[in-house]
Amino acid sequence: TPAHSTLSHSPTLSLSLSLFAGLAVGLRNVNVRIPSAVKRGDNALLICNYDLENETLYAVKWYRGRREFYRYTPKENPAWKIFTKRNEIDVETTQSNASHVLLRNVPTSISGKYACEVSADAPTFDTSLVTADMEVVELPTQRPIITGIHSRYRLGDIMNGNCSSDYSKPAANLTWWINDIQVLPNYLRVYDVQRHLAEHLESSVLELNFVVTTHHFFKGRLKLKCSARIHNIYAQESEKLIEEDRPRILASGRSPDMNMYPFDHPSDNDLTNEQFL
Repeated sequence: TPAHSTLSHSPTLSLSLSLFAGLAVGLRNVNVRIPSAVKRGDNALLICNYDLENETLYAVKWYRGRREFYRYTPKENPAWKIFTKRNEIDVETTQSNASHVLLRNVPTSISGKYACEVSADAPTFDTSLVTADMEVVELPTQRPIITGIHSRYRLGDIMNGNCSSDYSKPAANLTWWINDIQVLPNYLRVYDVQRHLAEHLESSVLELNFVVTTHHFFKGRLKLKCSARIHNIYAQESEKLIEEDRPRILASGRSPDMNMYPFDHPSDNDLTNEQFL
């Protein structure tokens, strides 16, 4: 309609909408940077970023789960308050402010969901809350251990062994590799996590089982590797080099009696590893 056409092209209305859009701003872009994993005993820096635009900050509150442990209110003196007697969180107040919170010497007991709640001052009191998970990790004290694997195999033999991670929290993620190629799931068997109840630690075991064929050997050798990882803060591996055991041909042209060449006995290292399990 003509009336509609007049309104849609009105310079006065366009100017009013532009002014309104310029004023209708406030708290936005709230986000957190929280490490997904941190080593027990290390410090952890939690960061809460936000944009207040034309508003004033009323308070920033940090929670673990539903329990508040740190508050920053710029209009109060001191601006910070700590609520950490029961949940073992140790805040370094000299390095904490309206956007940063530094936790000292973190224990495994404070793993969980963390939240930053930002509130603007009057008259809007706009509030936004953002969460992220953080896990405090107890690292293994040694590399993963390979057991049950001999040093020589013939084609057609069954290679069967285990890779075990040292106790940690959480249990390490284990991966088998043959000649630096990740082993297919149908070669593997995953065992239930073993728990050390007294120390609240865990260990994982991954079994490898497959028939040795020609393509497993390169120039008569096979490299077997087990890697252990925990988040992005721990990565260790153990290797075993395996030789192809080829039957010798006698001068008469006959193959020797198979009983003359039994499988190798486990090495001293294998025996030690088996005692670990």
